[in-house]
Amino acid sequence: MTDRPWWATALQWSLWWIAMIAVMGWLGRARLKPRPVHEAGSLRHPRATLIIGLVTFGFFAALTVLSNLFPNDTATWWTTAIFVGFALMGVPLIIEYVYARHAVSAAGLSYWTYFGGAKFMAWDTLREVRFTHAMRWFRVENSSGDVARLSVMLIGLPDFAAALLEYAPDTTVIDDETLAILQATAAGHPPPAW
Repeated sequence: MTDRPWWATALQWSLWWIAMIAVMGWLGRARLKPRPVHEAGSLRHPRATLIIGLVTFGFFAALTVLSNLFPNDTATWWTTAIFVGFALMGVPLIIEYVYARHAVSAAGLSYWTYFGGAKFMAWDTLREVRFTHAMRWFRVENSSGDVARLSVMLIGLPDFAAALLEYAPDTTVIDDETLAILQATAAGHPPPAW
């Protein structure tokens, strides 16, 4: 047991939860900002994604450097490895912000993948669309087995949902829950960010 009073621990965790709620609320609001007309049909991450990625990487990279510049008895190679691991968690957010540019049109969906680069999926080739709650993304699969995953954090998600509902062929498998989420998203009410 520690010598800290119970209220100090309660205060610490309360402040943590308040900070997380504030950050997630900020992220959720950032994706709903109005866009210029020339960006209609485009899907991209809000600047908040880049900020979170840079802060995460910068903070833990600084801790990595400081823990090695000013070592103490508790610092081991594990300390460095853990800080490096946390710093690297910010890198996918930065990559997503910079490279993840998607677009919808009457012809289909242009999308980006980590390892495949830019790809195109025609609406008439869609096989299945579903929403994955755990990952917070729409999973769109075509008849060739190609898969596009579109995060709920993307700005322009209502454009995607509206285009999908309008242009997807009747043979596309969309379960009832995903259909309801797509309809709400097309109406300007995307799923929560968390």
